[in-house]
Amino acid sequence: MTSAATSTSRYCRAIWLSDLHLGEKHCRAEYLLTFLKQHQSDFLFLVGDVVDMQALNRRWYWPNTHQQVFQLLVDKARQGTRVIYVPGNHDVTMRRFDGGAVDQIEVHREFIYDSPSHGKLLLIHGDEFDRELCASRFDAWLGDNAYDLVLFLNRLWNAGRRLLGLPYQSVARTLKQCSTKAETAMQRFREAALQSAFAHGVNGVVCGHIHHPELQYREGRLYINTGDWVENCTAVLEHRDGRLELCHYSEVEKPLSRLVPQEPAVTG
Repeated sequence: MTSAATSTSRYCRAIWLSDLHLGEKHCRAEYLLTFLKQHQSDFLFLVGDVVDMQALNRRWYWPNTHQQVFQLLVDKARQGTRVIYVPGNHDVTMRRFDGGAVDQIEVHREFIYDSPSHGKLLLIHGDEFDRELCASRFDAWLGDNAYDLVLFLNRLWNAGRRLLGLPYQSVARTLKQCSTKAETAMQRFREAALQSAFAHGVNGVVCGHIHHPELQYREGRLYINTGDWVENCTAVLEHRDGRLELCHYSEVEKPLSRLVPQEPAVTG
């Protein structure tokens, strides 16, 4: 593992990020800011829930680190990076700008990226699948409140780890890995996303929403979930040689999975 504080700048073809949740108290903006300063790219894809407007409506929270992240995203667009923003359910009001631009950041309800190495990839946030994945409004409410508790425990756990000189560790990710119900829900989400890619006649799908980072081929199609910057602190990079890399970024940089280019699946 390479220290995030000392790693050199990287230049990528494309970077995918989602679920930043700026404006929410659990956002790990300090890690995100370091990542954005150390990575440059031709394309920067923001796959939803960039600014958590729902959280801001409940309680205003906008510290300096959140403003710095927001400004850096704008600066990248102004300096020549093509920044594509696909709003999610926490920043749904931005969908009214579909097909337009806000301060040189392009806004699209969904977007198809034509990767030279991986074919056409559909970018969607993933909240489109909520109706078929959530049993009821009560289940959704219960899940939100339980999730808030998990994130609170996550903050306490990592505060203790910092005092001991230990790197960041996601409590939420560990709990999900131990939950059969969570694994079933993630599997259904993955299948719905891949079905959407099939319906669009593309080679793969890139999404976020469920805060579970993944990078894999399924039945010849590419499935990418970028994860988040609340629990997992993850990003997906497409290097200039076509390699895809899913990495965690906190006090340390840790590769989670890598893929080399494959022959794209036949679309349609």
